[in-house]
Amino acid sequence: MFRKSICIKQKGTFFILLLISILLLTLYFQNKSTHKNYLTQIETNYKKSFDNYYMFFKKQQIDFYDTQTIFIQNDKTIIPKLIEKERFLKDINIIDLKIQTSIYSKKILGKKSFFDVIALDGDVIYKVISPIVENDKVDSFIEYILDPRVFLQSIKDFDGSNGIIYVKDDNKAKDIFLKEYLTDEITSTMAQKCEETKLKPVFEVNDNFFVKKNMYLKNFKGDNVANTIFFLNVTKEKKSYISLVRDSIFTSIILFIIAAIIVNYFFNSLIKRIYQNEIELKEINKNLEEMVEKEIDHRLKVENEALNEKQKSEQLLIQQSKLALLGEMIGNIAHQWRQPLMQLSAILMYLDAYNEKGKLTKEKLDKKVNDGNSIIDFMSKTIEDFRNYYKPEKQKEEFLLKDSIDSALFIVNSALKSSNIKVNTLYSKNDLKLTSYKNEFSQAFLNIITNAKDILIQRQIEEPLINIEVSQKEDSIVICVNDNAGGIDNEILSKVFDPYFTTKHKSQGTGIGLYMTKMIIENNMNGNIEVENTSFGARFIITLKI
Repeated sequence: MFRKSICIKQKGTFFILLLISILLLTLYFQNKSTHKNYLTQIETNYKKSFDNYYMFFKKQQIDFYDTQTIFIQNDKTIIPKLIEKERFLKDINIIDLKIQTSIYSKKILGKKSFFDVIALDGDVIYKVISPIVENDKVDSFIEYILDPRVFLQSIKDFDGSNGIIYVKDDNKAKDIFLKEYLTDEITSTMAQKCEETKLKPVFEVNDNFFVKKNMYLKNFKGDNVANTIFFLNVTKEKKSYISLVRDSIFTSIILFIIAAIIVNYFFNSLIKRIYQNEIELKEINKNLEEMVEKEIDHRLKVENEALNEKQKSEQLLIQQSKLALLGEMIGNIAHQWRQPLMQLSAILMYLDAYNEKGKLTKEKLDKKVNDGNSIIDFMSKTIEDFRNYYKPEKQKEEFLLKDSIDSALFIVNSALKSSNIKVNTLYSKNDLKLTSYKNEFSQAFLNIITNAKDILIQRQIEEPLINIEVSQKEDSIVICVNDNAGGIDNEILSKVFDPYFTTKHKSQGTGIGLYMTKMIIENNMNGNIEVENTSFGARFIITLKI
């Protein structure tokens, strides 16, 4: 018991260490995922704010120089002062469209100012093109030439980003940077980064972290003229985030260790309580096992007795079924022989009468003997038909349903005729075939016909009638047997197929006929049989798979 206690404590300790390991791994991957999302968010926010500001910058420049255009229209002498005043304004040109043409001639006719970018000899310049409108007509415009650093300085004033402008040189397959950028060490390093094809959202340069934004500078036609790359130092934000994550991880670990110690304490207390009850539990289990064994032995004994009783009942049921079939066979033979026996009796009386009168000639004797032999042959054939009908089958065979049904009707034909019961048969096809046990099917069908005959006689129905309908529906054959005896009481409708259930007197029925019919149809022939009431009587429906 002591060894087990140590073993379980070791498992408990291992379990706690495993939980700590899982926590650390979870925190690691969570931190990794969160860090990645954080970097992506920084880049996304930077690019979004940058795009919005670039649109604002161009509009700001256009609005400013549109105002200057109005002043210049009134006084051209202010041009030198304006160039001297504006730090990034390099030159101002007034273009008269009457004297010279320009690439802006068509666009300027729209009477709206616009922004243009030109790359020339490895350098980049900005232009603000402002139309001079006189009498609602544009004959000239002013071209403001700006140093590209105006945009870089504006961005730096906006959010502190440093920027680089460069031009793609397809022949040299290398970017051409403006010369003044290469003099500054940080900017030179950033320029080298432009040559790298894959940059992370946030990257490190000289222990500083930067987020970048690449952007094309387009001319007034929408063509890419130059490229820009901007770098924003996010070292402070990055270190602040790392510190926050580190503190969060440290706090989580401390809290988890405290929780693990508390859990371990309660776990050890629980172990002690478990061991205190272990001996009692073993004793209870031992007693329970003995009780279970006794109960199992008792139930097995009861089940065996029940099984033996069931087998005896089944044997008795089979024996009664055989006796019932034998009784029915003898009764049907009696019906079939009644008329032939009367004919034989008449022949014997005829011979006796003619013999007493001395009128019995050899010709008359021979004739009556031949008639008697014919009647005896018919009776012998009847016995043979009955013997074949009740012969058990072991193999399935293909047979015509019409032949099997006619065979069953022949057995009770005399009984039906003597009770004036009319039988109508209707086949959707005369060649409907089935592969199964022919005699068993005939016996099952005969039980239904016999049941209908008995109820029609018992209830003394006027113009008694049995209708038999045989049809094919898809891959099944449906046989309906209807009578006009008034139907079955709804209270016993669900019991008609139960063994030993009968509404007849004990001397007239055993209650196993319809039960055996159900066993033959559903167990031996894999079919289905059901019964329902109609407005005239009962209807038995047999469904068999082809």
